Amino acid sequence: MALGLLLAPFLCGRSLAAEGSDPFAHPPELERDVRFWIRVYTEVTTDQGLLHDDWNLGLVYEVLRFDPDSSPAQRERRVAEAKARYAALLRRFAAGTGGELTPHERRILHAFGDKPTSSDFLEAIGRIRFQLGQADRFHEGLIRAAAWETQIARVLKKHGVPEEIAALPHVESSFNPAAYSKVGAAGLWQFMPSTAKRFMRVDGVVDERLDPDSATEAAANLMLYNYRLLGTWPLAVTAYNHGPGGLRRAQEQLGTSDIAVIVKRYQGASFGFASRNFYVAFLAALEVDRNAEKYFGPITRLPETQSTPVELPDYIPVSALAKAFKADLGALRVLNPALRPPIWSGARLVPRGYALRVPGTPPESEIAAAWARLPPSQRYVAQRNDGSHRVRRGETLAGIAAASGVGLARLLAANGLSGTQAVARGAIIRIPMPASRAELAGAAPAASALAANAPGVVTPGVVTPGVVTPGVALPSAPQIGSATPDAGTAGAASDTFAPQLPEPPAVRFTIEHPVDIGTQVAAPPREPVSQRQTDSAALLPAGAPTGSSDATDYGVAPDDTVVVQATETLGHFADWSGVDAQTLRSLNKLHKNAMVTLGRRIKLDFSRVSAAQFVAARRDYHRHLQEAFFAAHRIAGTENYSVKRGDSLWTIAQQRSDLPVWLVAEYNPDVDFNDMRPGTTITLPRVVDINRQ
Repeated sequence: MALGLLLAPFLCGRSLAAEGSDPFAHPPELERDVRFWIRVYTEVTTDQGLLHDDWNLGLVYEVLRFDPDSSPAQRERRVAEAKARYAALLRRFAAGTGGELTPHERRILHAFGDKPTSSDFLEAIGRIRFQLGQADRFHEGLIRAAAWETQIARVLKKHGVPEEIAALPHVESSFNPAAYSKVGAAGLWQFMPSTAKRFMRVDGVVDERLDPDSATEAAANLMLYNYRLLGTWPLAVTAYNHGPGGLRRAQEQLGTSDIAVIVKRYQGASFGFASRNFYVAFLAALEVDRNAEKYFGPITRLPETQSTPVELPDYIPVSALAKAFKADLGALRVLNPALRPPIWSGARLVPRGYALRVPGTPPESEIAAAWARLPPSQRYVAQRNDGSHRVRRGETLAGIAAASGVGLARLLAANGLSGTQAVARGAIIRIPMPASRAELAGAAPAASALAANAPGVVTPGVVTPGVVTPGVALPSAPQIGSATPDAGTAGAASDTFAPQLPEPPAVRFTIEHPVDIGTQVAAPPREPVSQRQTDSAALLPAGAPTGSSDATDYGVAPDDTVVVQATETLGHFADWSGVDAQTLRSLNKLHKNAMVTLGRRIKLDFSRVSAAQFVAARRDYHRHLQEAFFAAHRIAGTENYSVKRGDSLWTIAQQRSDLPVWLVAEYNPDVDFNDMRPGTTITLPRVVDINRQ
């Protein structure tokens, strides 16, 4: 059956964001590539691999099969030897000395068409690539996916993202929520910290990339951002790997949004094999996911586990929460993979505002009873600190107290100091536990909390009722009422949920102008050759979630001009280029009081620095600006705003607290904010505060 017919039943559904049309194009030009990835996902295991041409995916030189017990080094040698063998064959073809060919060699020759040239074969030598099979890994992902598919579908529907996007984690992580790549991407959706911090909390206490629900919310918001910037879902998916900025450049250079044209013709510097194949790999994963039993037979899927998120009003030890909710500490760890090791060791408290997932779907009365079992002495007003602090130059005791979340009087008492004493640089200051609700109410002596400074020490206490919201399905965990272990058992549980799953089941020819090729040695392979290596990386190296989602053009045009971006001034351009502002005013014929405006093109003088140095300084400025903002805020969604008479970019941003002008401009790159007409619709990101303690 033709692949197009296989894909048609589920690619022709109505998208919430593309009503009445197929959101995911499947051009005939990409059919061969989709077939290649279906083969990778369903026919070839991680003990096998395809040696292929990285441009013509229809040309597979050989299926390499490894001994399951072979080491990565042994496999790499096999791959290198095979690459060298086929490189030698291609050199024979290029030199016109093919001689009598085997049927296998004739098949390879036929793949180059009726009239191959020497250069065709020479260029193909550098394109020999190895792709490790994924059939067993994909099968395991299908088993795991069932635990989250209902929740993922709910989140995508809520945001208006096509339901087909739910198959993307097959490409990114094989639905392993604990997956980490070698470059630092993490979780089901493989976000890097830089992109993740736009939409989630990521730090040493909470890493929401590892929480499937939070990460799915972030992925939906990122996909919508890509779609608004690029206009089509195939490009939005590709931007998930390559970044929206690169895809906008592709659209501009080629004058099209056709995914097939861009995949085949765009020559961006970083638009390599992974980016070119990301969309077709997604289509292949979608086909296999929707027809899993056709490819793998009956599949026993993980059951969905019910859980209920309960928002914490204060900072609370995790062991106290386990006792209050009568939940096994290991079960809480499975249900809350975003909580990092310091939480489970007792070195940190579960932070205020965190939605702790407790097993099952207990009624509100049972949750209220759990809160009642906690005395106020275990409700803390701030995060516990490291226990000590070395005084640095310029620091004061008041500043140290504020940064540590404890009052000055409390800090002084813990160190036996008076308010009049000076503290020398380099002195070690003891940081006490923050105050509990019991202490603030005068119900417990402060000394008990001041003494509890060592990591791992957990003081008994209570919390007031929190907020209960609908639960999320996660893998099996004990229900409320199961035995509660000692706090020390927390260290025995794994950091994240990663279930152990079983392994699934002769012609003559001549070249018109032969050339002398010489000898070449195939370079060592860079592609993964074992399951262990693919466990620490996505199938295709990620781009956008592992890099920047900022699509702003910070480059310099060939005529040494740049487009002014939000927050930039002539003073910035003078600093980054190393010339004075007056020189730039003269160069651009600007009045001494004139200001540069967003979207204007400015001529620069690169007599002091190179264009590359200017761009690096410019990017660094905007990166720091964004990092500072996303250290305290995250994007929770968007809304449409209809421009009113008298509106400007700055007045619109000022009407909403904590919404910087550069973020509004970033979400509306095609809007001319200097010429906005009433009734123009722009997109405003919905920003919320994020607790980083």
